[in-house]
Parts: sequence; structure tokens; C-alpha cells
Amino acid sequence: MKLSRFWLWRVPAAIAGLAGLVFVVGFVMALRGSLGDPLGGPPPPPASTGAPVKPAGRRLLLVLGDSLARGTGDETGKGFASYVLEALKKRGPADMANLAVNGAESGDVVRAMDSENVRRLAASADWVLVSAGGNDLSHALPRQAAGMTSSPLEEVVASRTRYAGNLRQILTRLREANPPVPLLVLGLYDPFGDEGPQARLGASVILSWNTLIAETALSFPKVSVVPTFDLFYGRADRLAVDRFHPNSKGHQAIAERILQLLPP
Repeated sequence: MKLSRFWLWRVPAAIAGLAGLVFVVGFVMALRGSLGDPLGGPPPPPASTGAPVKPAGRRLLLVLGDSLARGTGDETGKGFASYVLEALKKRGPADMANLAVNGAESGDVVRAMDSENVRRLAASADWVLVSAGGNDLSHALPRQAAGMTSSPLEEVVASRTRYAGNLRQILTRLREANPPVPLLVLGLYDPFGDEGPQARLGASVILSWNTLIAETALSFPKVSVVPTFDLFYGRADRLAVDRFHPNSKGHQAIAERILQLLPP
């Protein structure tokens, strides 16, 4: 009877425990990408095949960042990155890899750099454009409305600190992947440029973030900041219907500013 009870209770328990262990190990490996693509977040670029990232004789424009870099707001569907590419093609054969994701914050760009394919693209790029920070700032305020006990100012300050660290990581990893490539980081603009004390306060916050971007860029060789604040301040005609993203004219203005700073 004792032996029967042993086999009846102990063996199934041991088998269940072993199955659970296998499940946990498999789950962790999946999260790490050991069994395929990582879970969660935007899909990664196609798996590496060992083939060259770009054809011989062609140059590559790599774009990283948020919805602004993706072209959101442009009624033609192009966005500033496509306008830049069109101008670059007039200089010679060129292609673009636009990995920007709508809603991405700077931390998402840092995590994108974990992808082997993104690092390969960065290593092969002839120019790199980065647009990050706008969502870090704009997403800081809604969290206060969701029941946060901290003040909006504290949320913005905390977000600014995180952004500073993330921007430094982005530039460090891009520079490690490709030491000589020109890196251009877009500055932030103020889509709410109405007159009044609150509007001026908002503009001063954005300018302080732009100062942070400029100071961080100075720590790295061949990194330029693309000023955009003046392109939109008091220029509602350059904003899309959402009154936040640039319209076609706004994206073209950004592209023209980029091309003024982009090395040949």
C-alpha cells in the first residue's frame, strides 16, 4: 500500500515539476530570442542571411526614431526622410532603411539597437538620422492624469533624465557600430506655439530639451543637431490636421534643413 501511494503521488508530481521547468526555460529562451524573434514590441527586421546589407556602388540612409521620422502627418505619405532620400539620389545611387516606429520613445530606439540586423545596417550606413525625444516629453504628462502622485513638472524632469541617458546610449552604440558615419539628431519643435504665459512656458521646456540634445551631441565626433524649433514656431500652416505632426510643407522644411547639414 505504501509503495502504491508513492507511485500514485510522487511520480506524477515529479513529472509535472519537470514539465513546468521545461516550460519556464523555453519561455525565458523565447523572450531572449533563442527560439526565434523576441516577444513584444515591434517586429524586428528580417533575419540575417549573411548577404551584404547594401549593393556595391550604392549608399545607404538609415533612419531611426518615432512617428516624425516615419513621416506621420505628411498627406503625400512621404515624410522628411523620403524627401532627403530623393535629394541624395540626385548625387548618386542611394537606398533607405527607415526603421522608425510610431509612438517610439528614446528607450525603444535603444532596444532596437539590440538587434543584430540594426547593428549591421548601422555599420553599413553612409548617413544616419535619429528622431527621438518628442514622445518622451509628450508621454510624460498623460501619466500624471492617470493617478500619479508626482507633479507634472516632476514627471517632465524625470523623463528628461531618462532621455539624456538613452540619447547617450543611442549615439554611443551607433558610433561603436560605425565610427566615421555622420549622425544627425533632430531637435524638438513646439506645435503649440500660441501666445500666452503657458505657451511660453511650454516653449521654454522644449528649448531646454534642445539644449540637452546639443550638449550631448558635442560629446561625440561627427554628430550634428538639426534645429527644427524655428521651422514651426508660429507656423501653423506647416502642421497636419492633428496639430501635432508636420504636414507635407513641414516635412519638406525639415528635409531642407537636414540637407543643409548633411555631408556630401
